[in-house]
Formats: sequence, C-alpha cells, structure tokens
Amino acid sequence: MRRLSDFDDFYEAPIGLGGALELRDFGEEASSRLPNWGRSTSQDRWGGQEFAQARPPARRGQPARTPSQQQIADQIGILHREIRRLSPNEAFLEPPGGSHSAQARDNLQQRLGELQRAPTTDPRTGLLIQRYIGDTRGNIVFEPLGGSTVPGRNPVDTHTLYPNGSNYHRMNPQGHPDDPTPHGHGHLMGTGTGRNRQGPSIDIDGNIVPWNSPDAHWPMRK
Repeated sequence: MRRLSDFDDFYEAPIGLGGALELRDFGEEASSRLPNWGRSTSQDRWGGQEFAQARPPARRGQPARTPSQQQIADQIGILHREIRRLSPNEAFLEPPGGSHSAQARDNLQQRLGELQRAPTTDPRTGLLIQRYIGDTRGNIVFEPLGGSTVPGRNPVDTHTLYPNGSNYHRMNPQGHPDDPTPHGHGHLMGTGTGRNRQGPSIDIDGNIVPWNSPDAHWPMRK
C-alpha cells in the first residue's frame, strides 16, 4: 500500500482491496482535525456521513526512510555495536523502529570517543596500556604505561618495555635460530634491560611458564 501524501495518514490500496481508501481501518468517531468533511453531501454518495465519521487509520508500520535517513540509521547501528563492545552494559533509548536522527548519531559518536579514550588494562599483567604497537599483518603488542618501544637485537624484532627497561612483549617475525617460526613473547616485570634481566615468561593467559616451553611462544600472523 502506498501513502498518498507526506502530510496525512491516508493510503492508496491496490485494486480489489478496498479502492483508494480503507474505511475498515477507520474508527467510529469523527476525525477531530476536519469534523465537517462530507457532511453536506448525501449519505448515498461517497463522502457522505460515513466519510464524515471516519478518522485516519493507525500506522501499520514505520514510514519509509529517505536514503540520507537510512544512512544515518546505519551509522547509528555501527556506533551501538562499537559502544557495546567497549561497554557491554550500555543502554540506549530508541524510538520505535530505531533512530535516524543526526543529533543522536553525533551524541553516540561523542560517547564512543569517551570510551576509546578511557584507560585500558592488560588482563595478563594488570597494567594500564599506553600504546598499541602493530605491524602490517595485524600483529599487536602492548606498551605499558610509562614504558617504551625499541627494536630487538635483530632489527626486525620489536620489544615493548616496562618503565624499568625490562621486556614486556617481544615480537619476533623471523623467530629465533632454534625456532624460526614467527612468534611473540610476554614477560612479567624483571630487574632491568637485556635477556638475563627480563622477568618470567607468561603464556597468552598470563600464567608463568618455562621460557623454552611452547606456551611461552605466542603465535603470530605470517
């Protein structure tokens, strides 16, 4: 069924389904907007007393959105998902059928920015993350608050450091001589710089493991 106008709630029905006006959808009380519609016309003619008593039908669904409104609605949906990813208990007040308000979109964008700027904690160590260091393959290591990032002994390696200079994460895209498979490492805080002063090795869940165990070698994208 197609709306006849953007300024009223009248609909055009397909042929054979009630003509241009669905009177069965109308209530028994007269429309308060135009109480005198058709009252001067004979009741035997279309537009008589029955038409005068009619009121616009209730909406059967939400009106179609314009392309720009739909684009805003899609953007709002993306923002909702990103906000809930960072804040699972976040609640949104939405009108029936969802919002396509530019103001709502802008408010959600501002909220997402607030969440993205909030401190993030590394669950393995409990330390705040200062920066994310990544390569072109999507491998990422964390730089802890107050720490730094330096190349390893092999220039293709990347090490993030605790504030005291001990290794936090190590990204080794060419592996080591004894294990050439690309992999990474994580460590608890040690006493200073260099391999001999780094802290215990941990697995991807933060558990302490032997430095030469498979669990101490984190998989990397090649």
